[in-house]
Amino acid sequence: MIGPEGSPPLLAGRRVLVTGAGGQLGSALRLALAGAGAVVVGLGARPATGVDVVADITDAAGVRRAVDAAAPAAVIHAAAWTDVDGAERDPERANLVNGEGSRHVAAAARAIGARVMAVGSDYVFSGGGGAPYGEDAVPDPISAYGRSKLFGERAVLAVDPSFTVARTAWLWGGSGKHFPRTVLTVLRDRGGMEVVTDEAGSPTHVTDLATALVGLLAAGGSGIYHLVGEGRATRWELARAVAEAAGLDPEAIRPTTTAAFLAKYPLPASRPADSELTNQRGEALNIRLPSWRESVATYTPALAAELGLQRVAEALL
Repeated sequence: MIGPEGSPPLLAGRRVLVTGAGGQLGSALRLALAGAGAVVVGLGARPATGVDVVADITDAAGVRRAVDAAAPAAVIHAAAWTDVDGAERDPERANLVNGEGSRHVAAAARAIGARVMAVGSDYVFSGGGGAPYGEDAVPDPISAYGRSKLFGERAVLAVDPSFTVARTAWLWGGSGKHFPRTVLTVLRDRGGMEVVTDEAGSPTHVTDLATALVGLLAAGGSGIYHLVGEGRATRWELARAVAEAAGLDPEAIRPTTTAAFLAKYPLPASRPADSELTNQRGEALNIRLPSWRESVATYTPALAAELGLQRVAEALL
């Protein structure tokens, strides 16, 4: 990522520490930051590709030592426990990782004068009314995961109100587990699936988010921002679009309701019915993400090829 023509890259020479560097978003952030000219230092809980410094964010002293050693000008805090149902089963651990861990990162960064941008979640909203949610909407989480993420974003801003929280939603892409990967895997292995029509949100590709986060870091934004793919989708609409972009029959995605799905496959955590977010503050800084449909069309073919679905699609022709 470069600045205006003839200007240096947006973050030329700037030292940026990425927590969760070996994860889904962390991997995309390393690439986006390097493209913007930053010197990237990756922090992770265990040795992995892209992890330069190992530290457990639940260990305040360990985080302080790691941040001191990395000496960043800025920290993008992407580390989190994102297992929604796991958090419901163990809310104390969710609060420790997503809440206290975020506080530890923010405190360590502030101690050396580094800025912090923490990645938040649409799950801080109930989805029971009020969508699309702007940055000034009042959070009302309905799950342990959502409460832990709200704890974390408030902890970061309590350490320093000039820090940044960038909420996102329905993140997909990369090598890990995510909804479109699940859709294509099930279609490949079973030929069809049921997907709910009454759960809606803002699908966001990890590369689009990483690019937007780099832009926001360069702009120096403070406070709460929403960075999501443009537009609203139901799970069913997203699944059909993914199937079509992979060259498969979207009619293989059969509609169902959340109640009917949970009757067959009970889950411990409640999900927001409609958690669509709007990027009001980001747009004011000219930071926009592509529409979710555009990103599905752009990125799904490579995912389909990775899963061997090109051969399946060709067999159907």
